[in-house]
Amino acid sequence: MARTLMVDLGLVRADDEDPRRDFPPADSYEQFSESDAGRLSIVAASSEQKSPTYAAITPAAWKGTAAEQQRFLASARIPSGDLTIVSGNGGSGKTEILVQLLVYVAAGLGDWLGCTIEAGAALLLSCEEPEHNIRDRVERVCKHRCIDPYNLPGLHMLFPDLEGTWLVHANKDGRLARAPLLDWLEAWIVEHKPRLVVIDNVAAVFDGEAIARRQVRAFLAMLRKIAREHDTAIVLLDHPSVRGMADGSGTANSVDWRNSVRSMLHLSDPDKDDPDARTLTVTKSNYGRTGEKVTLRWGGLTFTTAMAGEASPYRAAADRDVEDVFLRLLDKRLAQGRPVHAKTAKGSAPAEFVLDPEASGITAEAFRNAMERLFARGAIKTVETGSPSKRRQHIERVTA
Repeated sequence: MARTLMVDLGLVRADDEDPRRDFPPADSYEQFSESDAGRLSIVAASSEQKSPTYAAITPAAWKGTAAEQQRFLASARIPSGDLTIVSGNGGSGKTEILVQLLVYVAAGLGDWLGCTIEAGAALLLSCEEPEHNIRDRVERVCKHRCIDPYNLPGLHMLFPDLEGTWLVHANKDGRLARAPLLDWLEAWIVEHKPRLVVIDNVAAVFDGEAIARRQVRAFLAMLRKIAREHDTAIVLLDHPSVRGMADGSGTANSVDWRNSVRSMLHLSDPDKDDPDARTLTVTKSNYGRTGEKVTLRWGGLTFTTAMAGEASPYRAAADRDVEDVFLRLLDKRLAQGRPVHAKTAKGSAPAEFVLDPEASGITAEAFRNAMERLFARGAIKTVETGSPSKRRQHIERVTA
């Protein structure tokens, strides 16, 4: 029994030789030496130190205090300070839509595939996709929203060596041990206080039995504890099992993967009659309504919520934001006596505006597209000034 206690307390490993091997047979306690008694007292003392304490409460403890409201990183989909699993078959696009979310959170865009989102630092722990694949996604997503992909200080990425992606290891006795990468991850979260951490994917970071209930619950509990203590949303990417693919639930392996998280999303495979279409479904939500379905469409750069032939409402909103910045900078330049023109030569509005401190990271291409839309709507016009022999053109607002 003493040996069992010492193993449980971590004083010896289960496969070590019995620490009592050096103890001589004894008929009474007095026959033990002081050192022997000291070794046994360590076990008893450690047992006392590790005894947990509990304190029950009654509802009276809540009186006069405000109830804590559940916050969401992505409204009704991904809770803040908790753990979410996003599942989908390989090639369905789940990494794509999560890279979207990372970029939008870091850029403070405020929306993602039909819902509002929080803004702040974000981290991608990519244990499957190489850096060049993620770079391609980031650059396409930024082009879609007309933002500078190289001016996102809040977006962080880590691409660990493929042999060092484990967050936990399972010991011979079935218990989980933290791997160095998990220690690094928690330390990074403490330092940077991100709003979002995306881990891609479960198979690459969980070095245990995916159908072992205790291991699964222990692993997810570790991540949930980190999420809660540091108020960050952690999202795990996963592949569904054959049954999960068949019934559309997106679940895989032990049911504890589903039971131990507060939210689950599932991205469908491409529609056989429309390969550009996907359906994003909220398959579990402990803090909201389950069953929300969002139709997504591949638009050439990334996924949007627009149907065929329609413009995404969020893209339209982003275009209006760029147009507002264009007009504001146009007014500023005219007030300073520094007019700009619509040509591609030196002094063009897009080329000049991108250098302005108030450009908010908008690219010259985005400014040029905004300028063309404003001309088409009649919101701006080209004005000529100067003598007949030396005419100059500049842009002005059209006043009613």
